[in-house]
Amino acid sequence: MKKLLQCTVLIACAGPLYVHAAENDTWHYNIGAMYEIENVEGQADDKDGLYEPSVYFNASYGAWTISMTMYQEGSADYSNFTRGTYFNRPELDIRYQIIDNDAWSLGFTGGMRNYGYHFKNDDGSNNGTANTQRYKFQPDWNVNINNDWSFSGWLAYFRFDNDLDQTGYSDSRVETETGFSWKINETVSVRANYYLERGFNTDSDKNNGEFSTQEIRAYVPISLGNTTLTPYTRLGLDRWTNWDWSDDIDREDHDYNRLGLLYAYDFQNGLSMTLEYAYEWENHDEGGNDKFHYAGIGVNYGF
Repeated sequence: MKKLLQCTVLIACAGPLYVHAAENDTWHYNIGAMYEIENVEGQADDKDGLYEPSVYFNASYGAWTISMTMYQEGSADYSNFTRGTYFNRPELDIRYQIIDNDAWSLGFTGGMRNYGYHFKNDDGSNNGTANTQRYKFQPDWNVNINNDWSFSGWLAYFRFDNDLDQTGYSDSRVETETGFSWKINETVSVRANYYLERGFNTDSDKNNGEFSTQEIRAYVPISLGNTTLTPYTRLGLDRWTNWDWSDDIDREDHDYNRLGLLYAYDFQNGLSMTLEYAYEWENHDEGGNDKFHYAGIGVNYGF
């Protein structure tokens, strides 16, 4: 699941605390939780979906930020209300703010996440476990062109190790989102981004878990006092997968487009929260087309 938009707003609410910490070399913290759920309409008899609770803790001192998150495993079967119940997907990130001034900023994040799985047979009995580690290397940047325009984004390289045949992951992945922001006035701004996520294998003899997603993502944050409303859209440019490489080595093409709305509220006492809903329509070369629903809630406390 993708937490980028909600996390961006929650961190933005805590932004003044981070700046204060960077200037005065004092510790500041953020603690919070998120709960996300996604479902595809009419998935036959099993009605499979995903929901993922997570809790996180961030600590900032000067130019350094350490972030720890714990995710719960896996998918849900809505037909009998079962799912993985293990909090076995921890993530640890360390970020350093290399440059930060009125003209531009540059940061770098390194981290590791464990993907834990508990497999089950059709009768519900255990069928083994798998643990895949993901290592992250990610610069981020912001360039203030003038008072109204800026260019910002991030670029991540991920390396996956262990149990890749069981989990279906490729051994490498790149992901980026970058674009321009235009501040129309004190209330409304517009942001247009290019997004790419590409899974690939450095070993030429493998093609498991390879995929590509390219999108244009547009956001319109509307600031209304303590409230920020952000309608957004994702317009698919190109998308393909070969997750079923063991049965069919040919890739499958898809066409995904999304509309969503994020509501954020800052209580002005360190506490902030977000609510989000998105609707997505999905067209596939193989099988039928789908309608997809996403919902999420997040809460953050900075101190």
